[in-house]
Amino acid sequence: MAAHDLPDFDPRVLERSAEAAYRKASAIFTGCVAGGVVIGAMFGATPLTPIGAHWPIPQAFGFATMLLGALLGGVVGYVVGDTRSALCRLQGQTALAQVESARHARAMADAMREIHEIHERMRELAAPAPVAPAPAPPQPEPERPVEPSPFNLPSLPALRVATGGLPDVKPPPVSS
Repeated sequence: MAAHDLPDFDPRVLERSAEAAYRKASAIFTGCVAGGVVIGAMFGATPLTPIGAHWPIPQAFGFATMLLGALLGGVVGYVVGDTRSALCRLQGQTALAQVESARHARAMADAMREIHEIHERMRELAAPAPVAPAPAPPQPEPERPVEPSPFNLPSLPALRVATGGLPDVKPPPVSS
């Protein structure tokens, strides 16, 4: 699939996915607790069945064991359901984080675009106005003849000073 064939980004899709993940987490939690209570009550009710006749627990304690089994089953269901529903809530939070990240990225892109436009306007305002042609630079002074060195060294060119456009700068004195 080419990039131009992809649909546009729609944050509502991710938001609906996050809502579905939270509903699923709630259903998993409720189902696990309810299932734990039912299974615990069934095990706790064993003394009330014909199988319970062979158990050391008398039938008179059957309702108490059924309630105790339901309570323990509910606790186990709570622990299991909380752990499993946490994964669904994590998926929902991940989807919401992606939506927030996309919003922040879009805001940052808009801000960068505005900064770029402001920078371009400032560059246009700071551009120098057309200037009349500069006067011709002053003619350089004629070079002085170089005296031959008594040590048979090659002759060096005359010293020139960068004036930066100022005509009254004198070169430093040369020692002999």
